[in-house]
Amino acid sequence: MASKQKSTKQEFIPGSLSESSDIFDFPFMTDETTIDFLKDHGRIMFIIRGPPGTGKVSLSEMLIDQFPTATVCSADAYFENTFSTQKREREALRQSHEFCHAAVETACQSDDHPIIVKNTHMKRFELQTYLNFAAQYNYTVIMAVTLHKFKVTPEILAKSNTKGLSVEYFKRRLKQWEEVIPVCVGWFPNQEDMFHLLNELQKALDALLGDGKFCRVMNMFDKAELLMHYKARMLLYSIAACEERTDCYKLRGYYLSEKVQEDYGKCFTTTILGYLVTPSFICAVVHLNDTQKALRQKQERNKPKSDGIDSLVKSLNRLELENKSIESEENLKQHTKTTHLGDKFVSLKTTAMDKVCSDDRVINVDDCGCMLLAETGGTYHHPKEVLDSFLELMNGGADENGEIRSDQLIELEENMRAYRFPNDAWLIKPPYDLSFTTVFTGLYV
Repeated sequence: MASKQKSTKQEFIPGSLSESSDIFDFPFMTDETTIDFLKDHGRIMFIIRGPPGTGKVSLSEMLIDQFPTATVCSADAYFENTFSTQKREREALRQSHEFCHAAVETACQSDDHPIIVKNTHMKRFELQTYLNFAAQYNYTVIMAVTLHKFKVTPEILAKSNTKGLSVEYFKRRLKQWEEVIPVCVGWFPNQEDMFHLLNELQKALDALLGDGKFCRVMNMFDKAELLMHYKARMLLYSIAACEERTDCYKLRGYYLSEKVQEDYGKCFTTTILGYLVTPSFICAVVHLNDTQKALRQKQERNKPKSDGIDSLVKSLNRLELENKSIESEENLKQHTKTTHLGDKFVSLKTTAMDKVCSDDRVINVDDCGCMLLAETGGTYHHPKEVLDSFLELMNGGADENGEIRSDQLIELEENMRAYRFPNDAWLIKPPYDLSFTTVFTGLYV
């Protein structure tokens, strides 16, 4: 079933006779290829959020129809599935959310898939426990926001809700709404393909030891020693957009744009052309097709500086964001666990990753993205830092047409080849490209 063409405008009225399938036309609800991949993924956490009266129950029921193995967790279940007769007052609500936290953690520990978390989640901090569970247990998060699908005012919600909630209640609640912006947006593979990719990287590094210059620069001549030099990231993704953590809210306009929201939660084919190796980190070189390039964040150039009162307001806003970001930066590091690259990454099932014979095409830098695979043990690279370094190296090695040609590569063992960048970096080109499925979503910290 093909995905419907849609708009992110709030065009539906809560309580209207519109079909739920027309309202919640997310790719993970309508695109069969995406649904099949997510069913087989093994580690997806849907987080449903939105003000009261915006169809969260309907959306969760639709998700269960598409994903019958789903485990649904919500604070409302505390009142529905326990002997509690308490009114929904402060203490009872606190207990209901603790109940939901415990249910989600149990589901993660049991490897349930997918997990559906359904709450209002009006403020960002209300999501943090679930995001931490997702990081701890290697779940990929897909945020399902019902608010964006409706025309919402306090008056409309007061009229449409079935619990007799007042206009004043909805005025207060809507003022509490906070957009949750990911620190990165990109294409995320499943765990099986991540393991397969890391095993393929080890083969490429083994071949690179045949380059004497590489061994001299690294002062390493043994594969085991080389693999101990790097630690592999346990969460891999190809970057479409990211910012420095203190400026992550620059992503707001990008993340909430119609194009990004249209394809959010949709599956794409990701193709790995090779590996960029530096003394401090290793990236996969990802080929981006036209659709993926259209989803890539546009880089701002020569942005004019503000002055006067506008500059003062922006400075104060920046200080506020920097103060808020200290804890978030630590959370980001918790989402970036590593392990020894020399480990054998064992898949529990046959991977769907395909090896496609490389056609010796040139590598056009404009068509490339990056996926951080490993970094020097004990170091931490922010995704923005990695992306900037990747683009600088690739552009520095390309010719005037922005291309790295096959005749610039030196021969290595196992039919692999390499390109030597001027400043101690290497591009390894295997005889085949790796192709696998990924889901377009965000890294929420």
